[in-house]
Amino acid sequence: MFANLVRVALFVEFLAWAALCAWLGAGLPAIAAGALAGVLGARLLVVGTTFGLSWLARSPRGAAERLGPAATAALVAGEWRAMLLNNLVWLPFERIALRADPPLAPVPCLPVILVHGYLSNRGTVCALARALDRAGAGPVFVPSLPAILAPIGTFADHLDRVVRQVTEATGQPRAILVCHSMGGLATRAWLGRHGAGRVAGIVTLGSPHHGTALASLGAGENARQMRQGSVFLDGLERGERERGAPCPALSVYTVHDNLVAPQDSSRLEWARNVAVSGVGHLAMLADARVHREVLEEIARLRAAAGQGPG
Repeated sequence: MFANLVRVALFVEFLAWAALCAWLGAGLPAIAAGALAGVLGARLLVVGTTFGLSWLARSPRGAAERLGPAATAALVAGEWRAMLLNNLVWLPFERIALRADPPLAPVPCLPVILVHGYLSNRGTVCALARALDRAGAGPVFVPSLPAILAPIGTFADHLDRVVRQVTEATGQPRAILVCHSMGGLATRAWLGRHGAGRVAGIVTLGSPHHGTALASLGAGENARQMRQGSVFLDGLERGERERGAPCPALSVYTVHDNLVAPQDSSRLEWARNVAVSGVGHLAMLADARVHREVLEEIARLRAAAGQGPG
């Protein structure tokens, strides 16, 4: 279970920082404070580095999308906060961070399935799940796909089992898939293999549809598949051109994404594309503008199916 691995990794990291402080001669209170500062500072360094690299590989931006010093600081702080929550709470304690899935039982409207991305589990999308729950957009199912560094096709296989289970148990012939980051690529791979018979539409959030320059920093076959011009991505695009658009699609992305660069890589030719600004890759999952777009698309898809909002 990925949450267990994250908890072990955090424990080892705290011990390493504490050992360093002890080696420097710090007392017990200073050791505790230093270990905490090391954990927090390391993640600030990661966020700052990814923003710097994504700026170097950025898409062209209009004047309205350029941020001043205060807005840039807020952008970095917001993503740092999201990373801290994700690393220290959402990932390791996903059962506490997010409620259990609804019962697998008949429902009156299209179910929603949230699909997490790279090196994540269901905890990563908990802010989005809570927003959909508050808005009455349920039932919302949030699975943890068990593969970690496996090929994206393996994620698609796990997703196939989830979609079949949810649609068969709810009595609804189709589901709505809302996918963050690599989850959007896994969903496209699944659509290419199985078609859209069980899908009313998809929403992708910050998905690197045409790859990202930062994928070269990632580990695993799935990271290599997210590199620009990869065989995997070329195959996805070629299949979609040959078959045509499989289903209605909305791609929401941020022009200041710190992990997907160039940022317009998230634009999908057969989707309706919506850009937001001033928010990072993880922080967008808690952004009210993103929530609004997702909710409106869920309502649109349910209306097209002759159903109410929830």
